[in-house]
Formats: sequence, C-alpha cells, structure tokens
Amino acid sequence: MQPRTVAAAAAAVVVALTATGCNIFTPQATLIEYDPSDGVSGKTGTVEFHNATLIGEPEGDALNLSVTFTNAGEATVVEVRYDDQAQQIRVPEGVTTYGFPDQQLVFESGDDLTFGSLQNVSFQADGAEPTGVNVQAISTEFVGYETLGPVEPAAG
Repeated sequence: MQPRTVAAAAAAVVVALTATGCNIFTPQATLIEYDPSDGVSGKTGTVEFHNATLIGEPEGDALNLSVTFTNAGEATVVEVRYDDQAQQIRVPEGVTTYGFPDQQLVFESGDDLTFGSLQNVSFQADGAEPTGVNVQAISTEFVGYETLGPVEPAAG
C-alpha cells in the first residue's frame, strides 16, 4: 500500500472520529427532559400538568395558579393544594387550561410571600399518589404576566 493511501485513510478516520466524538462521550441534549418556561410540570395518575405558575398582584392577597392539564384517561377529579387550602376540579379527557380570567384557580397568599420564590403545590388525581412540586410565584409586574393575576368572578 502506498504511503499516500495510508495517510489519506488515517486522515479520513481522524476526521470521522472528530466529527462524531461529541456524541460518543456526551448525552444528546434533546433527550434530556426540562421545563422550557417559568412553570413546572409533572404527573399524577393519568393526568399530566404543565407549566404550573402562581401569579399575583404586587399588593394583592391572592394568587392565580396558571396550569394546563392533559388527561389521557377518562374524566377525573384532581385535588390541587397550596398551603392549607385545597380545591377540587374536574379534568375531562384532553387538554384543560386554568389561569386566564374566564377559568382560574385562586388561592390566598401568605403574608410572607416573596415573588420569585418557590411555593409547594401538590396535585392528586383520583386514587393516585399526590405529586408535590415547587412552583414559582410571579408578580403581574413581570412582562407577559400583566393580565394573568387573579380576578373576581363575573357576576352571574
């Protein structure tokens, strides 16, 4: 074999290993699950919750839980707990979103609440283990959250 052929083959091997070397030693980043927004996600029973965030007015005493539920099974009841408060909501099959003025989960905030802090919120579907997560409390002064604070229900 000619020295040029051996050198060319060696160079091709080096280029191939260099081009794929990162994937050999480092896990592929697209396979790592993460929450791409301010909220957190989790699962309880057949119900998944996504982008859970507590939003409140700077001088207010209430927080709106903005969250999207995805239910792959039959309609179920989910109990949502914040501090010593609990609300039960019916989550039908499919996607259900809370947090906008027409459908909110409002909780009283404590006197020691600091916006930007993490607050424990738990979710429990019928008969499933409760799933507790640390949810960020965000002020309506933050850009993009101005209209998501708690509102009084419309008089009916």
